[in-house]
Amino acid sequence: MKQQPIDLAIVGAGPAGSVCACSARATDRNLSVALIDRETFPRDKSCGDAIREDAITMLIELGMGHVFSGRSQIHRLQSTVPEKFGYIKKLVDFDKYSYSIVERKILDHSIYQYAVDQGAQNLAGYALSDAAFDENARLWTLKLEGRSGSPLVLQTKVLVGADGASSRVRRIAGLELNSERYMAVGIRAYARVQGVDEGLMRVDFLKHLIPGYGWLFPLRDDKANIGVVLDQRDYKSYGNALKSHLEYYMRYLADIGIVLEEVHSIKTHPLPLSWSELPITPCRQVALIGDAAAMIDPFTGEGIHFGIWAGIHLGKSVAESLNKHDLQGGIKDYAKAYHDKHADFMANSQHFRTTIRFQRIML
Repeated sequence: MKQQPIDLAIVGAGPAGSVCACSARATDRNLSVALIDRETFPRDKSCGDAIREDAITMLIELGMGHVFSGRSQIHRLQSTVPEKFGYIKKLVDFDKYSYSIVERKILDHSIYQYAVDQGAQNLAGYALSDAAFDENARLWTLKLEGRSGSPLVLQTKVLVGADGASSRVRRIAGLELNSERYMAVGIRAYARVQGVDEGLMRVDFLKHLIPGYGWLFPLRDDKANIGVVLDQRDYKSYGNALKSHLEYYMRYLADIGIVLEEVHSIKTHPLPLSWSELPITPCRQVALIGDAAAMIDPFTGEGIHFGIWAGIHLGKSVAESLNKHDLQGGIKDYAKAYHDKHADFMANSQHFRTTIRFQRIML
């Protein structure tokens, strides 16, 4: 089945992709937008589930305040950091930002559903198998495969890759995925926990995890999101035993009086880390956002804030540039805006991560 060409096709309906669809439609209600994802919603996504206040503000401004109704805000961080002969504990009050903890299964479904309600074509359950650009027609032709095996051919003026760490769009555009130097890997679980302050999140920099860490982020009803993130090079050198690192962190928590019960939904995830020169506009009429563009803070592992920011600005730029008949100019404006806003921060974060990894042997 072949449809008429559309204005914007977004592959990947996570927060970055769905927000991009919302932003494009909010800028121009006549814009035709397709939201494509190999999964159907709701679906689980391995993540720490922590959403920074400024990301929440951006979502509220798009009309998604209901997602955070009744969610407690976290204003304090308990952190354990190593010294040469042991560990010290630090308690930090957030001066600039607070956080909310929202399970990604809930968050992603809510944003995706809002995008569909705003007029994005719902193509959840379709995977991108191939894509080709016609220089004469100035259109991308996408070949999609449905879960039932039913094919779909779609033509679009703009192709956006928001399809995660193993982005198919990124590879079609001719870019390699991140090298090991710019990769981390995480493992997440949910558990029941007693006696944890819902307004306090934990991040523990245990020696052999650095520059990674263990985390415990409280949810409602005595539940918590717990996990560990490791540099991928360390993960391989430790024998790829990521679950054993999670168990080690759980034992550490038990030693300091935090006992976890009913541990479930253990799931791993890759983290493509950012650097100063992000590959977000690899070729004509293509843009990347979110994990597909490695928009993850190299030190903290935070990515949702950057993906949402990128989705908003890219959606707006594409809609405006289509109306001005200057599509490539609009995509370049988005790329410049992102670099001006985030590139120096990401480069400094990457430098800090590299420095403390090399200093770990001195601890």
